[in-house]
Amino acid sequence: MLLSYYRRPLFLILLLYAGGIVLFRDVFVRPPQALPFALPRCGVPVEGRVAEYPAAVPGGVRFTLETDKVYGRPLKTGLMVYARSAAAASYGDRVSLLADLEAPGGAEVPGGLDWAGYLLDRGVIAQARAVDLGVSGRANVFIRLARRFRYGAMTAFETGLPPEAAAVLGGVVLGEKKSVPPALKADFQDSGAMHLLVASGSNVGFVVAVVYFLASKFGLKRKYAGLAALVFAGFYVTAAGLDSPLVRAYLMFSAGLCAWLLKREAGAFHALTAACLLILLAAPRYIFDAGFQMSFLAAYGLIVGMALWGGYVKKGGLPGNAYGLFLMSFFAQLGLYPLLALYFHKVSLVSLVSNMVLVPASGVAMALGFLLAGFCKAGALFKLLSFVTGVFMAAFVGTVRFFADLPFSSVSVASPSVWFIAGFSVLALALLHAPLLGFKRKRLYLAALSGFAVMAVGPLTGALAQGGPQVYKGVLFGDNNTCSALVQGPSGGLYLLNPGMNGEKLAASVFDRGARGLEAVMLTSLEEKNYSGLAELAGRVKIKTVFLPYGPRPAAFRRLLVRLEASGTRVTRVWPGEAPEAGVNIACGWEDSPAGYTGTADRLRWSIGAVTLSREGKNARVEGEGAVTEAVKGKIIRI
Repeated sequence: MLLSYYRRPLFLILLLYAGGIVLFRDVFVRPPQALPFALPRCGVPVEGRVAEYPAAVPGGVRFTLETDKVYGRPLKTGLMVYARSAAAASYGDRVSLLADLEAPGGAEVPGGLDWAGYLLDRGVIAQARAVDLGVSGRANVFIRLARRFRYGAMTAFETGLPPEAAAVLGGVVLGEKKSVPPALKADFQDSGAMHLLVASGSNVGFVVAVVYFLASKFGLKRKYAGLAALVFAGFYVTAAGLDSPLVRAYLMFSAGLCAWLLKREAGAFHALTAACLLILLAAPRYIFDAGFQMSFLAAYGLIVGMALWGGYVKKGGLPGNAYGLFLMSFFAQLGLYPLLALYFHKVSLVSLVSNMVLVPASGVAMALGFLLAGFCKAGALFKLLSFVTGVFMAAFVGTVRFFADLPFSSVSVASPSVWFIAGFSVLALALLHAPLLGFKRKRLYLAALSGFAVMAVGPLTGALAQGGPQVYKGVLFGDNNTCSALVQGPSGGLYLLNPGMNGEKLAASVFDRGARGLEAVMLTSLEEKNYSGLAELAGRVKIKTVFLPYGPRPAAFRRLLVRLEASGTRVTRVWPGEAPEAGVNIACGWEDSPAGYTGTADRLRWSIGAVTLSREGKNARVEGEGAVTEAVKGKIIRI
């Protein structure tokens, strides 16, 4: 690995092309063709091709459909189809259906998943709900064989293993993680092993290595053994769903093989560059996909880090092997930390150690999974393999839970600023290339210091911004029962009105604003609908003060408030017209006539600085001098 690699034409073309996609997104990433009518609309005849393996959801299945015709007229766009059953249709088949079309919902809370935007980035313009599907054409033979292997493997896992073990093995072998229980997914995330539930480059490498070994043993020459390995790897990639990590790995192996056949240099760095460029040429929108970004950053860190630091690893022996595993884990994750904070607001602190154990173990699980799928009809042998695999998967899942249960196994973090991401990237590049830059040369330490300097720009600009105009930013959101608002003051402090929604999503809205806590939570009444998410929210973010009106408090709510006070949160009851406490720029008043007030109706109006949070019927308002208001997409509280 040399610095000159970054001056090679292929890498420079990739940089220019990727930069062009980011700067001129509207040119490279065009939205799918719009429907020629307004939504919603019922009973629309649709024909098209199933673009992914159907996934089970409550009440049926869900899959992406690439349309050919709508109302019998040619129309190329994307639909997310929800159906009672797939009716034997699967990836690659052509189907017809009578659908009720609707616009997808957006984010339920600020900073939450914008479902409509997510689908649009995947080329999906609307949702389609149908009862029955008709299959009008089957996929080609190659896809049908890959599908048969996928469904046969999943059936073998479900037949021979307990449900939890089968779900995890399905994720490890085929990337099918939708059946993994939410609590177990959280454990994988906390232990830093969530990537093991996604089929990736290691899976493709496993298939290539096994097929190449067997082909060589059967006497095939190296060229034909390599070609056989790529054919079977392509079969596996198709069976696993053609996700971007799999496609990236397959293209890397293909590029390496082609270079080898042409007697050219077959470096992993060049193969990664070629794979990235090919994927972006075919689908430029992938550059904005979190999975694509994380897959390539992990592969880049691993390739460059081990190429430059591998010489410092002592060969052989337990200490040398352990150190090598640690370096591989470190370099594969080095560039992912800002993205984990940006997209998931959580970073695992034990991932460097846990992956030293879990990544090799996942290779054993993969081997057992392929054996289980291959001998599903073997009677006694299948039972023996099921027993061995079940014992191993129980130990595997137990290890994941062990790391997840360690104190401070993971921490919730706020969304990093652009300055922080840029500075961290400079620092990570300096660390990756330290052996090349020279440990005794100033340029290494100047590069590292520049990374720290760039990261420091964010807090500095934030401090300078506090001396500017006093602007309050209010975001309105809610559901059918709750009217909520999140207000950010000029100093960056956050205030939440009525935490009556999912606490995890509310916490994500706090992290999305770059904060890790709330200055205050305010309730307009003591109804459960207004505080139902408070307990989970308080478990994820620090809440300084809870302001609530006088009135009868339900027993469960009283116990929750006691726990909050024990953890350091101040709980203050406020009567309209009172100033809650000195030094806090918050006040409340009557929303309307105070007659008959009991604390169990939304009757309070809260003020934060120059901004007033009030209600207008079932909706919320943020008003006042210097207030900027936005509404969350989806379940919008209109102003």
